[in-house]
Amino acid sequence: MSKQTSSLDLMLPLRDPALPAYRWLYASLRAQILEGRLRPGARLPSTRDLANLYRLSRGTMVYAFEQLKSEGYLEGNVGSGTYVSSVLPEELLQIKREVGAKSPAERKQKRLVSSYAKRVALFPGYEIRPTRAFRSNLPALDLFPATFWAKITARRLRNASTYLLMGCDPMGYQPLRQAVADYLSSSRGVKCVAEQVAIVSGVQEALDLVARLFLNPGDRVCMEDPATLGQRIHLNR
Repeated sequence: MSKQTSSLDLMLPLRDPALPAYRWLYASLRAQILEGRLRPGARLPSTRDLANLYRLSRGTMVYAFEQLKSEGYLEGNVGSGTYVSSVLPEELLQIKREVGAKSPAERKQKRLVSSYAKRVALFPGYEIRPTRAFRSNLPALDLFPATFWAKITARRLRNASTYLLMGCDPMGYQPLRQAVADYLSSSRGVKCVAEQVAIVSGVQEALDLVARLFLNPGDRVCMEDPATLGQRIHLNR
C-alpha cells in the first residue's frame, strides 16, 4: 500500500490527570487506528509537532510512538515519517471465517425504515457514458467552457467570506436568482422577478418540486415523447 502524505489535525480526547502522558497518547492513537479514524497508510504528524501542540515533552511522544511501533500499529524510520501500518495486529490475529458464515454486523437485524424508503430505488441506466448528440439526460459537455469556468470559480473563491458557507434561502442563492431573472427579462422577454425563480440541482429536482406542488396522487399529466426514463418513473409514482 502506498503511503499517504497527510497533515492530520489529531483530535485526541481529554487526558485523565491520573494517567501518565505517554499512556494517554498511546491509548488515544491506538483507539483512533482501531476505530478507523486513522487509516492504514496515513502519515502522522511528527513527534515534535505533537509535542508543541499538546505542550508535552518530545520524549513522551517518542516513547508512545515507539510503543505503537513495537506492537505493529505504526511503521516508519527517522527521516521518512511515521505511518499507520498497512496491516494491523488485530488483522493478523483474526481467525478465518468459515465459508458462508455471517459476521456479527451481518447478523444484526435490518434497520427499520419507512414505507417510502422501502419503495425507493435508484434510476436504472444512469451510469457515466460518452457524450453523444441527442442523448437524453446528457448536455453537450464537450462545449462547456470548463477552463473559463474554473478561472471564474477560483477568482470568486479567493474573495469568499464565511458568509458564503452558511445556508441560503430555500429557493436558492439570492444574487443568482436575481441574475437569472434579469437575464430572462432582457434576453428572453420574460417578465419575472427573483422571487419567482428557484435554483435547483437539475431537471429531476425541478420535476419533483413541480409534481409535489401541483399534483395529487392519481392525477393525470401529459408528457413529451420521447422523455427521459427518470421523468417517466418519477411521474408514475
